[in-house]
Amino acid sequence: MPQKRKNSRTFLRSAEYIPEHIAFIMDGNRRYAHRKGKEANWGHTAGVSAVENLLHWTYLAKIKHITIYAFSTENFKRNPTEVESIFELLEKMLYKLSTDEKILSKKIRIRMIGETDNLPEKTLSAFKDLEEKTAGNDKMFLNVALAYGGRNDITQAFERIAEEAVLPENKEKPAGDFLSDDEISKFLFPFSDEIVPGVDFLIRTGDERRTSNFLPWQANGNNAVVCYYNKFWPEFTFKDLFYTLRIYGRMEEDRRKDEERRQKKIDAFLADLKS
Repeated sequence: MPQKRKNSRTFLRSAEYIPEHIAFIMDGNRRYAHRKGKEANWGHTAGVSAVENLLHWTYLAKIKHITIYAFSTENFKRNPTEVESIFELLEKMLYKLSTDEKILSKKIRIRMIGETDNLPEKTLSAFKDLEEKTAGNDKMFLNVALAYGGRNDITQAFERIAEEAVLPENKEKPAGDFLSDDEISKFLFPFSDEIVPGVDFLIRTGDERRTSNFLPWQANGNNAVVCYYNKFWPEFTFKDLFYTLRIYGRMEEDRRKDEERRQKKIDAFLADLKS
């Protein structure tokens, strides 16, 4: 094993600040293909390979939760031929995830979040099969955002809460009981008590400086660290993951030191008041 890779693995196993949940906006497939003089589908194929690699790397780093932005509601506006080819690639990826022994041995639970009614029947069927196959796994959790939009997610959650609140059996229940953070989270995709947890670290490749309506409740509401990375998604390597995790570690360390300094000032101020 190369020394640099060995050092990276040592860091990942011993680092004090490792995020519990990383969300990835996998941007840059088309631009990567264009730069290589290829069609968009070639770039998307390379992007799928990068996802498969990512699962191995994040498992090694002991990241508990991963959420990837595979297809947004806005992506439906693309050329129909490109959209069709993306779903075909997704179906191939889902098949591989359900048959690859290296992946299956990691006991990763895989779930879909998004507006499932908008997905092609074949894609939805493949995903439901994979969800059932991995339902008992708990070593790591992969959420795949398909036909997903963050604003739509929050809107439909409150619509469902409103419907729940007026049910006869909930007549005596205080309205505030429906509006706690924990309760609202249960009505977000995937509509389960096993919620998508708060995001600690959001990584966007492709060098765009925006979060593209991705997990606003879980990321913005959790004060997630955001890293805009200047490589296209298919170029993202183990070394890049290692580098971004070091960025996260430094930022978390700085944040906690700031909190300690603020707390010391508060304690000193309160002590002065008592004296």
